[in-house]
Amino acid sequence: MSKGLSGVRADQKFSYRAMERAATYVREQLRFPAHEAIDPLRLFEDLHQISIRQQDGTVIPLRGGVIALEGSEGYTRYDRDRRIIEILASEVTYARLEDAHPRAAYFVAHELGHCVLHTDQLARLAQMPTNQQAAFHRGRTGHKPYEDTEWQANAFASALLMPAAGLVTLEDEGLELSSLFVARRFRVSNEAASYRLDLFQSRRRDLL
Repeated sequence: MSKGLSGVRADQKFSYRAMERAATYVREQLRFPAHEAIDPLRLFEDLHQISIRQQDGTVIPLRGGVIALEGSEGYTRYDRDRRIIEILASEVTYARLEDAHPRAAYFVAHELGHCVLHTDQLARLAQMPTNQQAAFHRGRTGHKPYEDTEWQANAFASALLMPAAGLVTLEDEGLELSSLFVARRFRVSNEAASYRLDLFQSRRRDLL
């Protein structure tokens, strides 16, 4: 496995453009303009408005919830009894969402990436006994970064929070794009903005 990868091999490979389109779909569902920051609390509270489908076309409801959890921001799971996918935020994370904290926004965007891109894998994993789930994660084999579930979720989160189309709109308005400007405009961390801007400038054609 490539150094630094923390996920498992995804069922599908996604191009940058495919992830941009998936993120655009979410923004359109919730009516967030591409050139404006997402309200992270509304994103979390309105997860039920986003339609996600398995490969066979089955629609799976998406929900958000808050749980008492220490040492973790939260997680995503498929509830096989209710047949829904939930993004569960810790109480601390939810309080940060209320304050529009960049880290909490990234948490929701990242977990939503798993919901949208890895729907079938979440459902399949939920069918496994706990000991088999652990073995599944231990049994990761070498794969490319773009095949990694965590890498894909991170790429989706960046596209959702800082859309390439939105960056183009801002350029067309004559605004100079800097990491500081992007961070303030989209309410993300300076690190996330810097990484996204570097990608946008180097792979613009792949994103649009």
